[in-house]
Amino acid sequence: MKLIRRPKVNDPMFKKGSVITIGIFDGVHLGHQSLIKKLKQKSVQMELPSIVFSFEPTPNDYFFKKQNKRLTSLRDKHRLINKYQIDYLYCPPFDSTMENLSPNQFMTKHLVDLFNPRCLVIGDDFRFAKDRKGSIKDLLIAGESNNFKVEQIISIIDNKTRISSSLIRDSLSNSNLKLASQMLGRNYALSGRAIYGQQLGSTLGFSTANIDLSKTNNPLRGVFCVKVLLPDDTKAICGIANLGYKPTVGGQKLNLEVHLLDFDKDIYKSYIKVEFLSYLRKEKKFNGLGELKRQINQDIETARQYFSTADGS
Repeated sequence: MKLIRRPKVNDPMFKKGSVITIGIFDGVHLGHQSLIKKLKQKSVQMELPSIVFSFEPTPNDYFFKKQNKRLTSLRDKHRLINKYQIDYLYCPPFDSTMENLSPNQFMTKHLVDLFNPRCLVIGDDFRFAKDRKGSIKDLLIAGESNNFKVEQIISIIDNKTRISSSLIRDSLSNSNLKLASQMLGRNYALSGRAIYGQQLGSTLGFSTANIDLSKTNNPLRGVFCVKVLLPDDTKAICGIANLGYKPTVGGQKLNLEVHLLDFDKDIYKSYIKVEFLSYLRKEKKFNGLGELKRQINQDIETARQYFSTADGS
């Protein structure tokens, strides 16, 4: 799947048209997946390229700045959408110019002039343009003028509740991994490059890999049982992870620190994926490194018990 950041007006690639879906797609949950599957189906039927239209930075990044809690980075979003064999991911920045576009301006500048759409696949809650004034009615009118159809997909309801990224964020904020996983259709995961931290884990006798999350504001916090996937390994490695600020040592940046059980290979600079399986406890400030070391030993023992059960396998 090709990432498009600066598309060309009237690109010959889309002379025959395209099929498009639009949204933030934070988390790529079951509702998003339903849209993307329908997009792919229409693309195959119409023999036209498929395009997922998202934003980077997202509208929530723009309006809420660092207060916005994201479920997925652009790289993770690309990885998750790519599984559905979509042709293009279009991610323009949501900025002051984008914010002030009227519905007609948005459709002309970012749809009609760029991608020559023949079909739009959208969710039943879709709103767009300045002050979210754009609606399905605007799309239908534009479709009549510009020769494209609009197909609306009904939201997926789980336990009488509409699946949404906001609800998943709330579930993760409350450490409810099970509910979040149900709505995502998979274990919640974060990925990034393993970097050198303060080397405190090695000092305490627990080698760790760190992923810097300081540029994001993830809703999840605490200590967890995890599984880690490495680029060259097909089998996941069990471990424990702390997602937070490491208050015992005066940490200032949001960080994901992972200790892999029974594993001694050097994975620094490797791109790793961390799946969160079970919540162990809150992050807390300890009275010294000795108390922290005792707690880590206890966390490791609890994790080993978890992984020894059928649910942890």
